[in-house]
Amino acid sequence: MTEYQVTLIDKTKKYKPVSAIVRTKATIQAEIIKAGVEKICMKRGWTSKELKAYGYTTAKIRVYDKEKIEAEARARYEKIKEEKYASGEWKRPKAKEDK
Repeated sequence: MTEYQVTLIDKTKKYKPVSAIVRTKATIQAEIIKAGVEKICMKRGWTSKELKAYGYTTAKIRVYDKEKIEAEARARYEKIKEEKYASGEWKRPKAKEDK
């Protein structure tokens, strides 16, 4: 089974995007989106009428690979950290001495 992240987006940008992680064997995009919408509605207590009323008409999906996402986040943090050290905004921690 593959995990997908389904995100519903409001085109007017009035509301924040909502998302859910769906675990399914389906590879057809429409089935994955349908499963994601069902999970979001169940989690928030919404109906399809409320989704349309809030303007959530656009859906995006992506394969959810937790290890890859965490690796990208660590790399992004290391890059930011080195930039802060280089600019002098942050100071490097002192090395611990063994006693």
